[in-house]
Amino acid sequence: MDEVIKGFLERNLPGFVNSFHVEIDGGANDYFCVAAKNGVVAVTANCYVSAFHGIYCYLKKYCRVQLSWCGNRNIDIDKLVMFNGEYKKEIKQKFRVYMNYCTLDYSMCWWNFERWEKEIDFMAMNGINMPLAVIGSEAVLYETLLEFGFSEKEALDSISGPAFWAWQLMTNITGYLPPPSKKYVYERLTLGKQILERYVEFGMYPIQQGFSGHVPALIKKKQGVKLYMQRGWNGFEQTAQLNPVDPFFKTFGMAYLNKLCALMGFYGYIACDPFHEGTPPKKGKKYLNAVGKAISSLYEEFDKSMQTGRKTVWVMQAWSMRDDIVTAVDKDRLLILDINSQKTPNNNTVKKYPVVAGMLHNFGGKNAMQGKLRYHCKNSWLRLKQNDVNAVGSGMFMEGIEQNPVLYDLQFELLTANDEIDFDTWIRDYIERRYGGSSNTLVNAWNLLLQSCYKDSGYEENEVGSAVASRPQMVPFMTGPCCYAKPFYDTDILEKAALELLKAADAFAESDGYQYDICDITRQVLSNRFYINQLEFSRAYRKKDVSAAKNMAEKQLALLKDLDYITSFRSEMCLSRWLCDAQSLAADEEEKRYFTFQAKVLITLWGDINSSSYLLYDYSWREWNGLIQGYYYERWNMFYNKVTDCLEKGKRFKDRQFNNYGIRMKHLKYPLGREMGIFERKWCEQYEVYPYPQDRDVISAAEKLLRKYI
Repeated sequence: MDEVIKGFLERNLPGFVNSFHVEIDGGANDYFCVAAKNGVVAVTANCYVSAFHGIYCYLKKYCRVQLSWCGNRNIDIDKLVMFNGEYKKEIKQKFRVYMNYCTLDYSMCWWNFERWEKEIDFMAMNGINMPLAVIGSEAVLYETLLEFGFSEKEALDSISGPAFWAWQLMTNITGYLPPPSKKYVYERLTLGKQILERYVEFGMYPIQQGFSGHVPALIKKKQGVKLYMQRGWNGFEQTAQLNPVDPFFKTFGMAYLNKLCALMGFYGYIACDPFHEGTPPKKGKKYLNAVGKAISSLYEEFDKSMQTGRKTVWVMQAWSMRDDIVTAVDKDRLLILDINSQKTPNNNTVKKYPVVAGMLHNFGGKNAMQGKLRYHCKNSWLRLKQNDVNAVGSGMFMEGIEQNPVLYDLQFELLTANDEIDFDTWIRDYIERRYGGSSNTLVNAWNLLLQSCYKDSGYEENEVGSAVASRPQMVPFMTGPCCYAKPFYDTDILEKAALELLKAADAFAESDGYQYDICDITRQVLSNRFYINQLEFSRAYRKKDVSAAKNMAEKQLALLKDLDYITSFRSEMCLSRWLCDAQSLAADEEEKRYFTFQAKVLITLWGDINSSSYLLYDYSWREWNGLIQGYYYERWNMFYNKVTDCLEKGKRFKDRQFNNYGIRMKHLKYPLGREMGIFERKWCEQYEVYPYPQDRDVISAAEKLLRKYI
């Protein structure tokens, strides 16, 4: 048996390795054909990704498998189901792209290769053939800077740490929380090469990191070159951009690309996004056109130097796309990732360029239950094609994963779907695969979920917040700087869904997917209840009812403890898993402390800790065990103590709200804000070794808490 196929089967279906017969015919069009008889599943496909996708589609259709990050994390079957005839599928989307830069840090920055190996298999099973491949680019930049006169320390100080490297690649920041030693960049290089080699082994089209002109400002002193300074992003220092018409632009860019090729190899698709979420340092179409020409000609010259006859394709996000940059590039040298499928349909300038239709569902990795399931069934790839966009593929560009398993199961299916998906049929199939069977109770519970947190109207998918994780206010308005704390649906309906889902426990308690979903819905019920109770606390304050306010404050703090407790039953919802993964990735004690600090900062303060410019605090909130009691509880406790103290002394409590981007850091100018700020910084700096969390049967605990709060 082919070693690539054998390795895949041994990792994912160890009990059935000899029950599969896979043939790769090398055809140009992506397809698979599956037949299963006489105890053997025969798969014919044009390439490895199509074959592995065919195996998973067979497992879903005939063996009722549902593989997920949230419960059901492994394929667990007793037998392979035989069937008559053949199961065929042709995949019309040439590219199936995976990952936003942000995904790498909000969810993946602490993964070792074992975890990456599992994810790459999962990618292939879902038909993904174009993943982002930028881990290890730290070493490429490091060695390039050394060539241009930087000392080792200066080069290291120009590299952002593992939890923030993604935003440096997007030109937003430079050298934020840099690594303590150069061994770190080579550890990342080793990991990046392992990931890249597996992508290539599977026949995928990895997207590597290119050069857009973003450089450390220190290069002006080292090389005497002119720099343009971009406006500081979200309170960070300004970032520097080389003038694209300066010959040094191409000199540095070629050195970078040659170093990339030498250290990691080069595979033809290369990403860069000049001025991502930033303002170009110079106004006018002429300048933007020069940027596009400079970057494109850099890649052309690199192709000539490589003498492979291949054309490098520039992969560009449409999120901050500028038409005058796009039109400077030949159509066969550009691939546009419309990460939310909203930038290209009405843009006649760029819609004829090759475009990937994208889904952008989650900002920051937050874990509220939400998603417009019926809307997504319309198939963004199909909709773009119907709008005369040259849609050549589909992509998933969420900022964070490991939440809302139902939405991602649907999105993975849409990557290779040629038509709209019939949602009613799909959700019945999902329920059966998710729980290992179905019942009227489960169907009723999901009907209620579709009327509440998974409804299609009344909210934006990236703006759903949490009162629990909000900076304490009398009535929480926003959590992070772009998500709203108030539930967007009738919370009574979600509570009915929770009770209905719980009724199925006797029949489905052995299902890991069911265990996760019960835990998740209980978490959401309690989170919603916290917001509702906070309205009661606010009313008690306005009435100057000291007793009622103190009573509600005690209830709220008790609720936070209960919420922390229920999330402890699932490792996916534990802060300790996040921190254990960070510490396990470290090579020594110094790195453990370095990684732990970064892991904590990313999901709390986020912003520039060197200047106390925390404009992004709570952007990446998570309702996780350990984070709720250790962080959010303490902030709310400070708030309640202050408010009730004011009530008892007959003083007015000034409820200061700092929700908008531009004023978020002003809370530090006031006594309570300063007290919280000191606590938050100390919490991030606290270091301890955590035990890895274990999954436990959550049914009894969930039932107790649902009865208590509903």
